[in-house]
Amino acid sequence: MTESRNQRGPAPRQREVESRDNQKRSTPWTPASLTPQPNPREGLEFRYVRASMRGEADNINVSQALREGWEPVLASDYPELRIMSDRGSQYPDNVLIGGLLLCSRPVEIGNEARQYGMREAGEQMEAVDRNYFREQDPRMPMLKPERRSRITFGDD
Repeated sequence: MTESRNQRGPAPRQREVESRDNQKRSTPWTPASLTPQPNPREGLEFRYVRASMRGEADNINVSQALREGWEPVLASDYPELRIMSDRGSQYPDNVLIGGLLLCSRPVEIGNEARQYGMREAGEQMEAVDRNYFREQDPRMPMLKPERRSRITFGDD
């Protein structure tokens, strides 16, 4: 009985030998993204804007993006992207990859643009409903349109 008490299991492992760095699993290789995303910045959102297509400059698209509040970012401000600008580019100091120009704008402008889009979509739905119910007869009223889909199984 005293022998079983005196016998201990294996010696405890030392913490210096064990560390998470030694046990870290290797991550599988994945190809790099064609349009790398910059690290998030407080108060900014990012988007690639088409600056050229098939070697032809698309100034109209870039001008529209500039009017919508997008501003081209400087490559020196985003060293984590590790890119080289396209040869003979109109934007040598900016991030331009395959004719796509990286731009940023304040989140507030983006929220306003999304709200505008939601308002436009709502007004279009109301116009469709008004057109549909325009021909309604009081003797045989049409049902209000449902904007939900349902799935049923069996006899339910």
